[in-house]
Amino acid sequence: MLRFLLALNIVWFFICLVIYNIVGMDPAHFWLFSIASLFIPVVFFINLLLLLFWLLFRWNHAWLPLLTIAVGWNPLLLMFSFGEPETSRKCQRDPVSIMSYNVFGLKQLRDSTEARTQMKKSRFTSFVRQYEPDILCVQEDNFFADGVINQSGIYPYFHYLIQHGAAIYSKYPILDKGRIDFGTRTNSCLWVDLLMGGKTIRVYSLHLQSNQVGRELTAIASDDKMNRGDAKMTTFRSALRKYKRNAIIRSEQARSVAEHAASSGVPCILAGDFNDTPFSNSYKILARNRSDSFLECGNGVGSTYTGLLPGLRIDYVLSDDQYIGFCSHKVLHTNFSDHNPILAKFYLK
Repeated sequence: MLRFLLALNIVWFFICLVIYNIVGMDPAHFWLFSIASLFIPVVFFINLLLLLFWLLFRWNHAWLPLLTIAVGWNPLLLMFSFGEPETSRKCQRDPVSIMSYNVFGLKQLRDSTEARTQMKKSRFTSFVRQYEPDILCVQEDNFFADGVINQSGIYPYFHYLIQHGAAIYSKYPILDKGRIDFGTRTNSCLWVDLLMGGKTIRVYSLHLQSNQVGRELTAIASDDKMNRGDAKMTTFRSALRKYKRNAIIRSEQARSVAEHAASSGVPCILAGDFNDTPFSNSYKILARNRSDSFLECGNGVGSTYTGLLPGLRIDYVLSDDQYIGFCSHKVLHTNFSDHNPILAKFYLK
């Protein structure tokens, strides 16, 4: 029996090699690879279980899952962070705080009565005032959410366009502003040039293409007798088709943002909801030659999404590592949205 399990473990080792080597691959070339990379956290925990199993029952075979973990160490480094604490010397250089938050239109604030709605609005504005980020990058903004954020009275400068979900609120003067047209209303990208200490810094607030498979995932997880067998398989295929299409769109959007930032001529910060994990092609494109606030200063796994697939890290703050450094990263746990906001602090080098 143990020989058979060892043979399976050897096969599993080669499967892991394939998965590790497809991290960040362009979904336009082979989109199934982009799905496989989503399972890297699962792969890691399976290998931990295999390591424990062999240590308990045949310790001299434990080298195999240990080797599997070692070979995939670089992708695993995108999962975990044990960065420096906020009290590091870096944070003594007059840091600037930035928050990235997909507010989901602040739909959670709406209630059956005006009094309860006002109470929830007050809670949100108190939350913003508590942390008072110098720059607030918002995704899935709308008239309602924009009005609530402005009630905080913190931001004299802002960039928000009608029917474009991204927005940027700032304590620093805006020298220039614009948008990158993704061709949709919900998913969008706005940018501003901010004057900070005599220097110009460009900040992007971006919301890449959503997977739009929520309905399918709910149907697949349902125990409804009318949704079993062939019906569930049809739903599963529909989810795969949507994922394929949207993964390719996300990569194209990420490429547009990266090219736009490269041509700006000034240091850039990219903040937003990428709708993709750190193992994706879109993250790989946007993180090239940039620092990730979580990897620099975060702790643990840094998950930001609390929706249908909780535990995912799909919200990020990235910066040009040559000009901008991070000294703090926190994920703030709230119930105002299906995302938790990121609060990072950075300094100019």
